Amino acid sequence: MNKSGIRITEEGSFEQYYSIKRVAMMFEISEKTLRRIINDREIELIRIGGSIRLSESEIPKLFEKEPSVVSITNKFIL
Repeated sequence: MNKSGIRITEEGSFEQYYSIKRVAMMFEISEKTLRRIINDREIELIRIGGSIRLSESEIPKLFEKEPSVVSITNKFIL
């Protein structure tokens, strides 16, 4: 991945990655709210050095109507 947050996948296509701060700004929500949504929806994150990134393909999952079953189950177990 280069500094702009673009990664070439094994298939040769490009995937864009965004920081938590950038995604929060895009949707005009706080970083804290975004982190809560990520935890509720079981969104996949990638760590690059010291920063956490969210892939462009995961962003639509942020606003699905229902949290994942795994997330709901984990809340009852914990």
